[in-house]
Amino acid sequence: MLSFQAYIKKVKQGNFDPVYLFYGEEKYLQEELTHQLAVAFLGQDSEFGQEKITGDSLDVEELLARLGESGLFARRRLLIVDNPPYLVPPVKTDDKNQPDEERAEDSREKSDSDLLENYLKQSTSGVPDSILVFHAARVDRRRRLFKVIDKNGVAIECNSLKGEALAAWIRNKVSKLGKNIERPAVEKLLAAGDQSLYYLSNELEKYSSFLGEKEKNITVQTVEALFSGDIQGDVFKLSDAMAEGNITRAYDILDLLLRRREKPLLIFFMLVRHYRLLLQTCCLMEDGLPQSEFVSALEVHPFVARKLREQAVSYNRFVLEDVLLALQRTDQQIKTGRIEPSEALKLILSRIDYVQSAANIGV
Repeated sequence: MLSFQAYIKKVKQGNFDPVYLFYGEEKYLQEELTHQLAVAFLGQDSEFGQEKITGDSLDVEELLARLGESGLFARRRLLIVDNPPYLVPPVKTDDKNQPDEERAEDSREKSDSDLLENYLKQSTSGVPDSILVFHAARVDRRRRLFKVIDKNGVAIECNSLKGEALAAWIRNKVSKLGKNIERPAVEKLLAAGDQSLYYLSNELEKYSSFLGEKEKNITVQTVEALFSGDIQGDVFKLSDAMAEGNITRAYDILDLLLRRREKPLLIFFMLVRHYRLLLQTCCLMEDGLPQSEFVSALEVHPFVARKLREQAVSYNRFVLEDVLLALQRTDQQIKTGRIEPSEALKLILSRIDYVQSAANIGV
């Protein structure tokens, strides 16, 4: 299995494989690796030579047929397949006919893997005319198709970056933008809470544009002056304060958000989304879902999934249902113009506090 560095070196040297698999929870890295491949492989045809489809729209045989089609505006072809179902872990059911279904599924999987393996064996000489790229949040390494790709193509795991690996990514991104970043500025960003690469990339590009051509260093002062704020992190803090019954601290956090000129409606809808995710997390925990599957089940960043699990311990499903009902009533008041969004936020915090307090004393 290639490392990121070995992959980049190989692609820049013009050494291409007919099939790639980029998998893992960090979608940004998958897109970044695909972009580098597209630039190196397609060159000036990168705008017309790419096609992106969902994995369930074509089976393996149809994908290979699509690869063989000639393009109208590009001599080379890059076909990107998002979340192919034939690479993910199989869904378990209690169906009585499952043995027959398993045999049918096994037969299809063998047929798919044989088709792809034969295609790859025929594509080993020279630079391929077409390249197949799979993107997947999760894969089952036991699947025949995964083993075929890993053996005959390139499979790279794209997990979330943490600690020094994330710091190195930030420095590398800044370097590509033609700037330098001081270590304290990196630490300031890492402490912000939202460590999504999409988010960090947008922040760094904003800092670079602000500095212009002459100024080269991103400092702590740059980050403090331009940091857009981690509203999702602040909503977590709000929820933490509410879970602790500390309504005063919750009001202080809300006041900070409003003074930072965050839009009251955005804060409100982030609160609604947050408590919906908390309820979903609570239900998943009650159902005994393995911790490793929360990211895909909730469709959130791993950092967010971990925080939701930590907070959900302080709640129960019935309290969260009552909170969402209170949020729904307040939403209706906002939409009908009966209350201003900024006042609605203060009101909903007091209502959430009341719901939680009533549950604690058994009202």
